[in-house]
Amino acid sequence: MTDPRPENRVWTLPNVISFGRLLVLLPLVVWLLLAGHMWWALAALVALSASDWFDGFLARRLGQTSLLGQRLDPVADRIAIVVIGLAMVGAGIIPWGPVAVILAVDVALAVLATLWFRGSPDLPVSRIGKWRTGALLLALPVLVVAAGTGITWLSWVGFGLMYLGALGHVLAGIGYARGMARRRTRRSVATA
Repeated sequence: MTDPRPENRVWTLPNVISFGRLLVLLPLVVWLLLAGHMWWALAALVALSASDWFDGFLARRLGQTSLLGQRLDPVADRIAIVVIGLAMVGAGIIPWGPVAVILAVDVALAVLATLWFRGSPDLPVSRIGKWRTGALLLALPVLVVAAGTGITWLSWVGFGLMYLGALGHVLAGIGYARGMARRRTRRSVATA
């Protein structure tokens, strides 16, 4: 028997879109990047980025928000950014540094969440976290276009967005770590 409460639903249209983003669009983008099909990679990357916005829009519009969706959407964003970043490093489009910074922050936060909460600490996405994701999701297609066209100034715009996004990722990560520490302290006080 399924749980009738809306927050516990799994198979909502927004969640299906998020799963599709991870299981279909992400591998397609990676394959196209590594195969050197920059324009097709760009089209798939735009579809992936649009699906990120669209699933949230549908969740609110259709009243299909769920706990899984609230947890899955930011995780899907982080996985997509890291995996596409690694593919772009492999394709020689971007350097390893920004991807390593993003990956290090995500690993540190995952370790904290696992040790302190045995999973998700259920923190809301911060404003800087949203800006960071936006900057990174914009930087990636700009850099793909720059790689496909060889337009130097477009590369600089893409790299500027990428480094701003990486900096935002560090700042958001610090904020999430502080939020986890506060939540852990409150939980410890409540159980004492």
